[in-house]
Amino acid sequence: MKLKKTDYIVILLVGVLLLIVVLPVKEEKKTCSDSQKKAKAKSVSESTYDDEEYEKLLEKKLESILERMDGVGEVSVMITLSDDGTRIVDKDTKETSESIEKTTVIYDDEDASVPYVTSTDKPTVSGVLVVAQGGGNPQINNDISNAVSALFDVPMHKIKIAKMISREE
Repeated sequence: MKLKKTDYIVILLVGVLLLIVVLPVKEEKKTCSDSQKKAKAKSVSESTYDDEEYEKLLEKKLESILERMDGVGEVSVMITLSDDGTRIVDKDTKETSESIEKTTVIYDDEDASVPYVTSTDKPTVSGVLVVAQGGGNPQINNDISNAVSALFDVPMHKIKIAKMISREE
């Protein structure tokens, strides 16, 4: 079976058409996945920054309140967080007579699909170090420990009070 010149031209045109159809689709998928990766990286870095900011805010507030306590003096505080907090996502529920189906509600944000977060719980405080001028006094240590435990619901064994070194000038 011999192919005519027109058959070769038709095969060539079909091949070119297939290339035109296939190539842009692959690039779109690649671009979309790149933008999704960027969005995820952005949300992770924002999350980390927010946690650090939250930690510093707690430290400053605690320093401020402890310095007002009698006998405590100058204070330096370090707080550690055990997690990044909890994000509660919205679920779409469909009930039938046989089953209940729950799916996460998703919306598009800058070319990326993101779950809709209904609420966010702050990170949990796991430990507190307080360095205070009055840290050598057992009564002051007890008062500081009780205050920290009451504020952050941290067990006493996760709170450490130390005496601040005196700076001679």
